[in-house]
Amino acid sequence: MKQRYKLFRRGNGVYYSLDTERNKQTSLATRDVQDAQRLIHAKNEACRQPAINLQIARAYLTASDPQIATRKWQFVMDETRADTGTLGACDERPGV
Repeated sequence: MKQRYKLFRRGNGVYYSLDTERNKQTSLATRDVQDAQRLIHAKNEACRQPAINLQIARAYLTASDPQIATRKWQFVMDETRADTGTLGACDERPGV
């Protein structure tokens, strides 16, 4: 199967990806060749197997935060409020 994304480096040393279907160039924001190759590989894998992307994302997320599967939205809202230190716009309106 033909790779959709190709890797190239510009004169300033920054690596870019080239979308061969849309002919669009996007910066990978790295000067490290190994990081750039991993990003290109991930982009091409996402095109080849789109159905498995969600499962891979869940695996990464669970590895970084094991409690993510058991949390409720209320936890997220409480953490967001704690981070900002202020009430949200909805809390400031009367009758809410």
